[in-house]
Amino acid sequence: MEGKIIFGKREAISLLIILICNQLILGFPSIMSNSVGSAGWILSIYVSILALCLFLIISKLYSAFEGKDLLDISEFAGGNIARIIVGLIVVIDSVLIISVKLREYTEHIKIISFTQSPVSFIMLFFALGMIISVHFGIEPLVRSTTIVLPIVAIGVVIVVAGSVKNFELSNIMPILGTGPYDIFVGGLPRLSIFSGIISLFFIPPFMGGYKNIKKIGVLVITISGIVLTVGVLAYLLVFPYPVSSNNVLAFFELSRVLEYGRFFQRIESVFLLTWSLAGLLYLSSGLYFVIYVFSKTFKLKYYRPLIIPFTLIIFSLSLIPESLMEIMYLDNKVIRYYAWIVAFGLPFVLLSIARLVKRKRRGMAKNGK
Repeated sequence: MEGKIIFGKREAISLLIILICNQLILGFPSIMSNSVGSAGWILSIYVSILALCLFLIISKLYSAFEGKDLLDISEFAGGNIARIIVGLIVVIDSVLIISVKLREYTEHIKIISFTQSPVSFIMLFFALGMIISVHFGIEPLVRSTTIVLPIVAIGVVIVVAGSVKNFELSNIMPILGTGPYDIFVGGLPRLSIFSGIISLFFIPPFMGGYKNIKKIGVLVITISGIVLTVGVLAYLLVFPYPVSSNNVLAFFELSRVLEYGRFFQRIESVFLLTWSLAGLLYLSSGLYFVIYVFSKTFKLKYYRPLIIPFTLIIFSLSLIPESLMEIMYLDNKVIRYYAWIVAFGLPFVLLSIARLVKRKRRGMAKNGK
């Protein structure tokens, strides 16, 4: 399916940052505040460091499999059965996450701009955008991320810089929030913040090899960790706990406090279009990788016939929760508590087994067996 499509390091970095940092727009700061109170920014730093350490371990294991993705490695380690099991795990996990995110984006836009419109009507526009984007393939998607990412980054910088005058240091006291246990033990599942990094282990065929994978991963986790931490810190400095834990549209609420003189007020609407576009790129990229993994898992030659069926599945799953509160609960307490197992646990276990298999085969070859 990947054919001869190759994209570069910059495009891969932009894509992965979009996949990870989109959470900042979707209430991530309030989720962190809800987890550990005023220490949400410390939790963000903590899980970023953990994610970086785990990625370095996984990338060390990965270095022995030049140019292969996780499906190639699973087939090497356990044959067709292993490839199918790994592929289905990744597909199911990704479909659930994308369906939740689709509903979140839709609900947020409904609250902000289209209060009278049905959820399904707004969601339909995202679904159509996903279908069209994925139809044209991965290359236009990754090229688009390199254009949109700087615009979104400028918007985030403006929001953070503009809110400085509203900062209150007392808002992040006590410094350890609800306590060290909640941060360093209870916060471990928040590694799921970086669940999008698993896409990196399916990129090698598109990039022509492993060479840049480690550098890209380290850079993406570092940049994403800094962006998410700064976003959470700015939010907590403006909104004290427990108020900070109750804002559904956390970063949007932060943008609403911006005022640049008498003639520049309520400028949050300026960011809505770019944030919606970033959301569409996130959803479209996620859908593409779901279809790519499914196609390669079952060795299907063409991927386009799968676009509409998978979009319908995601669309249908997004409509199951009855309210935004229910979808936030699923995201915060279910999916985002266990997504790290697939993102970090699955590659670690799979690569460890594959290394043992490779070592065993090498030993058998030396012994002439």
